[in-house]
Amino acid sequence: MISIFTAYKNGLSAAWKEKKMLFWLYGFNLLFAYLITLPLSMMLTKALDKTTAADKILQAFDYTSFTTIMDVFGKGVNLERTITTIGILYLIVNIFFAGGILKIFIEEKKFKLIDFLTGCVEYFNRFLRLFLISVLFLILTILMYLLISKLFGLLTDNSTTEHLPFILFVLKIFLLGVLLAIVNMLFDYAKIMTVVNDFYGMFKTVKQTIRFVMMSPRKTIGLYFSYLFTAIFLMIIYLFVESFISVTGWLTILIFFLWTQIFMITRIWIRMSFFAGQYSFYRFSNTAMPGMTKEMLDKAVEDYEKRSSGS
Repeated sequence: MISIFTAYKNGLSAAWKEKKMLFWLYGFNLLFAYLITLPLSMMLTKALDKTTAADKILQAFDYTSFTTIMDVFGKGVNLERTITTIGILYLIVNIFFAGGILKIFIEEKKFKLIDFLTGCVEYFNRFLRLFLISVLFLILTILMYLLISKLFGLLTDNSTTEHLPFILFVLKIFLLGVLLAIVNMLFDYAKIMTVVNDFYGMFKTVKQTIRFVMMSPRKTIGLYFSYLFTAIFLMIIYLFVESFISVTGWLTILIFFLWTQIFMITRIWIRMSFFAGQYSFYRFSNTAMPGMTKEMLDKAVEDYEKRSSGS
């Protein structure tokens, strides 16, 4: 069976080789960010034009100035509704792009935008149904978290120190994070199995995905968390460098913008690597995987052996 390290390395390499797709996704993300921030940008430009508030906000975020701007120039703007709408749109866009990303990796063809968009459209309906099923899993996860919180609460009711409540609080937050990550991993594999096998029954796909993950839980979970820790590590580096960038003028604004864009490209690359690495594990595992015919498995093992031998 393919090792975690090999699948991890395959994923990073495959994602980096698809630079055209990487920069197309970056362009789409940049355009999306521009479109959703344009109304707010126009409002702030109007509000800050020829005022000292502009300098204050450049130096540091001024909540009082921002509140005043929203009161005077942001009439009719509901921040909570706006943020919710943006979040839903971002979620839909990511579901849409997932089909194109997987189509490119799985078909192993030279990247063409038309193929990518075809994959986006072809699998959007099925991936949307997978997302709705995932909501059920998320609800079960939250209910489990609430149950654990209740049990931990009973343990700390008579606690005479703050150490035990704090330790249990950290533990339950950690467990929630792990459970949410596993649910996300599960539905990544469900998407992969949908594209590889052209599945249409999403409940059946999820059932087979659970069987596949349970065949090798240590490796499937270990691979996912390898990418997750990589993403967290890169986030820490980004925030560390960002803390040294003092936005006080147009030059530092440019530096901040460029650093932000580098991080955005890196984040997209890691997200592509998630899909590529998990597909690599799914394809080259020598376990009899649900949904795979003997011919598919034999070809996968043969291709993997050729790549390993360098031929």
